[in-house]
Amino acid sequence: MQSDQLSRRRFLQLAGTSAASVMLLAACQAPAAAPGAAPAAGGDAAAPGQAPVTLTFGHTWEAAFQPHQAEWDQKFIERHPNVKIEITYNTWGDHNQIVPTWAAANTLPDIIYTHGRYAFPWNFEGIMSPTTDFIDADPEFDVAGIWEEALRLYQHDGKQYSIPYDHGPMILGYNKDMFDAEGIAYPDETWTWDNFLEAAIKMTKENQWGYGGYYNTVVGLGNELGISLVGPWGGEVIDATETKILLDSTESTGALNWWNDLIQKHKAAPTPAMAQAIPAGPWVAGQAGMFALASWGTPTLIQNANFQWDVAPWPKGPQGAKTGSFGSGFGITRDSKNPDVAWQYLRDYLSKEGMEFMWGASGRGSPAREAAYESWMTSEGAPEHAAFYLDALKNYAVTGRPYQTLAGGEILDIFNRNTQLVEAGEMSVEDAVAAIIAEGTPVLEAAAAKQAAK
Repeated sequence: MQSDQLSRRRFLQLAGTSAASVMLLAACQAPAAAPGAAPAAGGDAAAPGQAPVTLTFGHTWEAAFQPHQAEWDQKFIERHPNVKIEITYNTWGDHNQIVPTWAAANTLPDIIYTHGRYAFPWNFEGIMSPTTDFIDADPEFDVAGIWEEALRLYQHDGKQYSIPYDHGPMILGYNKDMFDAEGIAYPDETWTWDNFLEAAIKMTKENQWGYGGYYNTVVGLGNELGISLVGPWGGEVIDATETKILLDSTESTGALNWWNDLIQKHKAAPTPAMAQAIPAGPWVAGQAGMFALASWGTPTLIQNANFQWDVAPWPKGPQGAKTGSFGSGFGITRDSKNPDVAWQYLRDYLSKEGMEFMWGASGRGSPAREAAYESWMTSEGAPEHAAFYLDALKNYAVTGRPYQTLAGGEILDIFNRNTQLVEAGEMSVEDAVAAIIAEGTPVLEAAAAKQAAK
C-alpha cells in the first residue's frame, strides 16, 4: 500500500495505542459462552487430562476491538479447556516492522495477522508456513467459499499460506447532505465518470470539494487505488508478472490526466496540502461530496461522520466497470510449536460463523466469505447500499498490483513520491510516469531475478 495509506488502519486505532501484551488463560472452570453462534466446525472440547497447550498470537486490533477478540477467545477456550491464549497487540504499522524482527530471533508467535501487501515477502522469506495440507485434510473447512481474489493474495509456489478474513473493493462513498443541498440525485448503477465530474464541479465551493480522494490521495497508484483510477479507461499499472510498469500506455496516462485535471483544472479535489490541513481529512470532516471508500473504511464514518452518507458503485468508464480490491488474513508461522492446534483455531476463526461473529455482525468490515456477507450488510451502522460492495466483488473488482513481488514496498514509495508531485502541481503526469518507469523498472527486474534464483 502507499505510504500515506499506511495510516488508514492507524486511523481506526485509538490514539496512544502501542504494542501491548494480553494473556487470556483458561480458568479452572470453562468461561461462560460468548454471544454469537459457535462455529459449525469448532471441534469437541479436549479430553480430560490432555496436555496443556499455549497458542501465541500477533494481532493489530485497536483497544476498542480487543474485548471482541477476547469474547471469541473465551468461546474457543470453553471448547478447548487445555488451550491457553497469549496475544501481543501491535499497531498496524508497527506490526509489519516487528514481524521480521521476530523472525530473525526465531520468536514468531503461532499465528499472526498478515496484510496482503506483506504476504508475498513473508511467504518467500519463509516466515509463514503453508496451510495447504491442513486445508486438504479438512473437508469441513470450506476454502472454496472464500473469494478467489482474496485467496490469491496469500498463495506462493502453488500453495496456500495465510487465509484471508476480509477482502474489500473500493467503491464510491458520498455525502448525502451535500448532494441534497445542491439538488443533485444520488449516484447509482447508471453513473459514468461524466456524471461524477458534473456533480463534483457543482459541489465545489470555498473550503469544500466535490471529491476528497482516497484517504486524501487523488492521483495515487498501487494496490486497490491504482487499478481503480486507470482500470475504467482500460489502463493497467503493472503487468501480471509484476516485472513491467504499464503506466505509459495511452489509456493509463489519459486516465491519470483526467484525475489530475480534477485537481488542477476543475479545482474539484484538494491538493495534498489542502487535505492535510484538515486533521480528519475532507471526507470525514464533511468537506467532500464524494470519496473512494473501501469496505474497511466504513467504521471510520460510522464512528466519526456528522453527516448522512451512503455508497454507490464505482462509476463506469470508457472501458466499463473496474475497481481494485485488497485485504488481510491470518496465518501460521514457521516457528509455531503447535501447528495442529493453531489450525484448529484458524479453521474456527475463519469459518463462516467465525467471520460473521468477528467481522460481519460487529460491523468491522466485509468478510472474505460470500456466505458471511449478509451479516455485515445488515450490521448496525452499515451503509444502506452496502450490497454494492458485494456486487463489486462478484462482478468487477480485481486485486490491485503490486502484490507478488519483493519490490512491492520500494515500488509503492516510487509511485508515491512522483504522484504527490503531480497532485501538488509540480510535475506533469507524463514526466511522473517517465520517472516512475525509469526508477522502478530496474527495481522490479532485480526483485524478479532474486525470486527466480531461489
